[in-house]
Amino acid sequence: MDDVSMDLEPVDGSEPDGFEVGFVGRDGVETTGEAYDLPAGKVGTWELRITVHSEVAGGFLFQRRGFLLGHRTQVDNPLGRDYVTLETESEARVALIVNTANQSHQASFAQVVVQEGRLKPGDRFVIRVGDRSEGGPGCEVYDATTMARFGAAVDREGSGVYRKLKASPVQVRIISEPKPDLLRILGPSVVSPGEAFHVNIGVFDPHRNVCEQYEGDVHLDVSEGVEGLPEVVTFGREDAGLKILEGVRVTAPGVHRIEAQDQRASLQATSNPIVCREDPEYRLLWGEFHGHSWGDTTLGLMDAPSFKVHPAKRHEQCRQIGRYDFSAPGMMSPPKQEDQPEIWEAHQQAYRDNDEPGRYVPFLASEVHARPGGDRNVVFKAWSDSYLWQRSSMDVLQAAYGDREDVILEAHVGGGPPDWNAYRTEREPLLEVSSGHGAFEWVLQRALSHGYRPAVIGSSDAHLPAMGTPMAAHCFRGRFNHVLKVRDAAFGSGPIAAVWATRCEREAIWEAIGDRRTFATTGARIVLEVNVNGTPAGGEATLSGPATVAMEAYGCAPVERVDLMRNDRCLKSWFPDTVDVDLEFVDSQPLREGAYYIRLRQTDGEYAWSTPVWTSASEGEEEPGEDLPMWNAHEEVDLSGLRPNAAEAYEADLNQYLEVEEDPKLFSKITPVRLVQEVTGRSALFYGYLGADRIPVSIRWYYEFEIPRIHCDWGWRDFGMRGEEGRGLTG
Repeated sequence: MDDVSMDLEPVDGSEPDGFEVGFVGRDGVETTGEAYDLPAGKVGTWELRITVHSEVAGGFLFQRRGFLLGHRTQVDNPLGRDYVTLETESEARVALIVNTANQSHQASFAQVVVQEGRLKPGDRFVIRVGDRSEGGPGCEVYDATTMARFGAAVDREGSGVYRKLKASPVQVRIISEPKPDLLRILGPSVVSPGEAFHVNIGVFDPHRNVCEQYEGDVHLDVSEGVEGLPEVVTFGREDAGLKILEGVRVTAPGVHRIEAQDQRASLQATSNPIVCREDPEYRLLWGEFHGHSWGDTTLGLMDAPSFKVHPAKRHEQCRQIGRYDFSAPGMMSPPKQEDQPEIWEAHQQAYRDNDEPGRYVPFLASEVHARPGGDRNVVFKAWSDSYLWQRSSMDVLQAAYGDREDVILEAHVGGGPPDWNAYRTEREPLLEVSSGHGAFEWVLQRALSHGYRPAVIGSSDAHLPAMGTPMAAHCFRGRFNHVLKVRDAAFGSGPIAAVWATRCEREAIWEAIGDRRTFATTGARIVLEVNVNGTPAGGEATLSGPATVAMEAYGCAPVERVDLMRNDRCLKSWFPDTVDVDLEFVDSQPLREGAYYIRLRQTDGEYAWSTPVWTSASEGEEEPGEDLPMWNAHEEVDLSGLRPNAAEAYEADLNQYLEVEEDPKLFSKITPVRLVQEVTGRSALFYGYLGADRIPVSIRWYYEFEIPRIHCDWGWRDFGMRGEEGRGLTG
């Protein structure tokens, strides 16, 4: 059956036909009503019920807004997830048309079209999304807390114009799953002795929503020299899974961490490292320049100012959940300003209300989807009365902001990755190497090959997940039909920007980014410092001899691996398996022009990337040694030597999934490796090959969900995508 037309959009109306939306859980419990709550991740079947009140010649149109229905609605595979069916009580002949290709990018997901006769008063029909009657697993309630809206409209005359029903929309508030699964405790990264600061404690469900139903006692164990924390923090229902503790101090220089646990709920956590220094020159600040709020004309996700995406709520999430020092929640695909001025006004008001120098610095931002040239997130240093329409050309974008020092254009991999071959910009000051869509070190490599010298950051590019949350194993990301394309390879949340600034103030943050004193992580508050012959990351150094690269890192978990890159080659790898790392490498034969940077991975799956140090040497080598591995090289693994291991217990389940949901002919030598415990959850890790080219892939099978979730990465290391050449892989 064909997909729903991209052009279908209902007009206002108050048509009398009956419309109900219910959810029948796998447990047999049905929930329905004009507005109700459902927990994220609940498995069952959506039922959209229509009762005709007046004759219909054309049919009905159905939309979802503010959420996604699942991985991919489909009508061809009754054993697969998100299977859609139609049951009718009518003498008219009707057809069900379902959007099976662009569910995540189109609000309209289904039509019931009259092919012969007319629907009469009293006729009924039911659309089931996640029909389980033929053995399929059903459908999951969207796994990020949000306000879901189901809309219905009718084409009564057969004119092709759909008018909204009076009973539409039906609203479903998706709440957190009442299961605490992750405890996190966050403090500042750099403090001076005796300075007062706050500590944020959050409890998350398996989908990495804040677990608002959590009640319990979190016991704290602090290192010597930390004062002002209680021994026990008691969470009541009124705390909604979050606590902020004020007046904490560190009395002595050194690296301090706070241990926390709730034995009853089997939760434990170690805080980020808190480095206490006498009169620190720079503070390590955390935040992001690319996360989205109200203002969406293309996806049907952030088109209403709900409790989740209103700019005031986004700043609240940044401050309370993420403990950010700065942030720029902005519009993803905004309308023209004159059409809906209230959207920008809400962002301006939230900016005013949250400007608190020394504690939190807000920025205004809006995205432009320029073609050709790629998307840019536009971040304003201070107040702005206006923004550019999201479909503005790169010529218009560059003319408006390209030379301005009070505006930053951040290149990222969203709907349109930066295409410098199609449009060569003068400069690219800020580059996102990790986001909720994936890890994109290849974009940094491409920028270096074009001669750009950007600061690197991470950003969530959050759409509906809360800003400031950890990485999550979402039900609709990381699958094979997404991961082997440019984006949607990651976990939808987590990545964050690190900025070394003199103070938590607007001017200082802007100056630090201009000086490239930044690095990126996938969410962990790792303290990372890199220099070449004393020139810190982001700087430029002239070499008169060997290049000594020094790296110091204080991790949030044991550091599994550190790779030192020089241009597009890996100079050195270390495997420290310690939380704190102090490394040095002497490059005795530096290149004439070099860019040195660090990629670091922790055992919990978190990554960090430093901004490069750019070097020049009058007597340096012209080309790298051919014996050096490329930046994205993957070591060979003897798959035959990996058994036996604990992941074998989930091999049959994974193979069944591939048989039902994918094309099993694309896969070969899928081999269990081990069980892993990472920020995203507990999973069974597999290696294998994909496609006729036998491309190595790693697969994480998240077996603890009611419908197990899957995540695929290029290669047998998971540090990121290959690049745009990964599009369109076939067997």
